[in-house]
Amino acid sequence: MSTENQELPHHQSPAGSLVPAEQRHCMIAEAAYFIAERWDFEGDREAHWLEAECEIDRMLGAAAADSPFLPD
Repeated sequence: MSTENQELPHHQSPAGSLVPAEQRHCMIAEAAYFIAERWDFEGDREAHWLEAECEIDRMLGAAAADSPFLPD
C-alpha cells in the first residue's frame, strides 16, 4: 500500500496549534539537548525532556494565539 496520500499524525496543542508529530518531536529533542547542555549533561534526561516538551507546547500555543487566521 502506498503511503503517498496518507496524512502524517499531528499533535494538537491545548492552544490549538497543529504541528506534524515528527516536527514536534524534533523540536522537543533539540530543546531537551540545550536544556541538558545548560546542566552540563548532568541530571535526569527524562526531566530535561519533559521540561522541553512543556517549553515547545507553550511556544506552539503562543504561536497559535498570535495567528492572524484565528476568528475574532
